[in-house]
Amino acid sequence: MNILILAERKKKVQNLINALSKSRNTTYLRLSKLVLVSKKNRTRIKAFGTELDEYDAIYIHARTSLSQFIEPLLEEIEQIGSYTNIKKGSYYIGENEPYLSVVLTQAGIPTPNSISTGSVKNVESIAKKIKYPLIIKTFYSKKLQQVLLVNTPRELKLFIKSIKTEIDGFLIREFIKGDIISSAVIGEKIFSVKRKYVEANSKEIEEGKKHKLNQKEKEIILKTLKVVGYDVARIDLVKGKVIRVEPIIPFEEFSEVYKNQIELQLAKHLTQKATEHEANKIIPYDFLGIRKFLSKTFFAPMIKHLNKMWRDKK
Repeated sequence: MNILILAERKKKVQNLINALSKSRNTTYLRLSKLVLVSKKNRTRIKAFGTELDEYDAIYIHARTSLSQFIEPLLEEIEQIGSYTNIKKGSYYIGENEPYLSVVLTQAGIPTPNSISTGSVKNVESIAKKIKYPLIIKTFYSKKLQQVLLVNTPRELKLFIKSIKTEIDGFLIREFIKGDIISSAVIGEKIFSVKRKYVEANSKEIEEGKKHKLNQKEKEIILKTLKVVGYDVARIDLVKGKVIRVEPIIPFEEFSEVYKNQIELQLAKHLTQKATEHEANKIIPYDFLGIRKFLSKTFFAPMIKHLNKMWRDKK
């Protein structure tokens, strides 16, 4: 059983690597070691020093801003059939916050009232449809540029006049005053921290306390996970409404409250998924490891095709 950890920085996943390495064959690979190769209308992934199809489970720890790289990687992983913590297409949803808000709302998941527009000329008229105070987020090429709390129409006008940089998107959202519940979600296992709201500011996760979710909160979190397409994520709630969804769990922030429990649970989760994949990947023509040998020759495309046929049959 082989598990691959892909991350931007090893430091961010070191405790997870340690938890897995005690009993499993675990490899860490920096994302920058992967290369996208486009050929014949298809993008493939090349990994230096390893082959992706050698792994039963692949954990990806990366920002949604890397969607243009991660999504082809997810397509490749889907082709080989290994488990990963992200579904294909989910990073395209996650990187675009206005679109994410629409996806959640259409799925019936409670979120703060919000409206998006691509023109600064519409901001004032749109803002009238939402009660103050407002959260305004500006974007350029899907990348978040600025976040601002606006308390009055006058403040909104001053903000609009102050815009000097190029902006092609605005998200106007109601500001909900209340304690924030930040949850690290792994499959159906949830670790939650309640952060106090004090004078327009919320404490950091490491300053919060363990929180026991009620049934409705659990249902909202798990439904959000399913709708977006993550199997591992950080989800924040305020008064039962989803205000944040990210595919990265900030382990170091949660560790102040949960120590290394989250990494241990994730290691257990990845091990279980890898075991399931390993049990299902044995194929009739894999005599004495010949499949692995052939996969490194020009027979590789045929081997992948046969693998897919076998998985579909199973």
